[in-house]
Amino acid sequence: MARPSPFADLADDADRPAGDALVVELGRPTRAALGCFGLTTLFLAAVAVAALSYAVFRVPGPRTAPSSLRSVAAVLGAIFLVIVIGLAVIAVKAVRSRQGLALDADAVWWRADATLVKLPWSDIAAARLVTDERIRGVRSSTPRTPAIELCPVDGETIRRHPALTDRVTGGDPIRPGLPSLRYTFRLPSVAAGTTVSATIARLAPTQWAAGTTPPSAD
Repeated sequence: MARPSPFADLADDADRPAGDALVVELGRPTRAALGCFGLTTLFLAAVAVAALSYAVFRVPGPRTAPSSLRSVAAVLGAIFLVIVIGLAVIAVKAVRSRQGLALDADAVWWRADATLVKLPWSDIAAARLVTDERIRGVRSSTPRTPAIELCPVDGETIRRHPALTDRVTGGDPIRPGLPSLRYTFRLPSVAAGTTVSATIARLAPTQWAAGTTPPSAD
């Protein structure tokens, strides 16, 4: 069953993305990552239960062991139990979090749980799709997940959107005259990069034409 849009629960009369906006969910852990995380948590839970069981009932384990060993088992069991609870809280938070990017004719929208930011196209001077460069000599068949960079028209734009501070990165300006700081949004897949770049080229062709994708090293 498909997850609802991160913007779906916003009130109809609120300032929100248009109904035909392109929406991309960000920060969503993959099923493989959740599976590995779940198996690790179950393993630690089994260790915690075994240690606490031995501390209380001497099962499983040698019944003739000194009582000090039961104390050690109780401490270790409690530590592992706290770790398991912490991992469970992190997993629930990751699954329930709402984080997404939306693009419509007026603006780029970003949401993280209760935080909603509207970044009008008039505040964006250039946009481009970038990929991480491969390390020379290291071969990998894993696709490089792209990111969208949005360069603001000036530094004042960044100060007007403090909620996006964690999304600000630096580097050489996309083109002369533009700030060295820009917003960077890591996309969930290569396919999402293709869709987002095509949408920006359609909605804001001037900004997209100003951006270029730097070559990547093989």
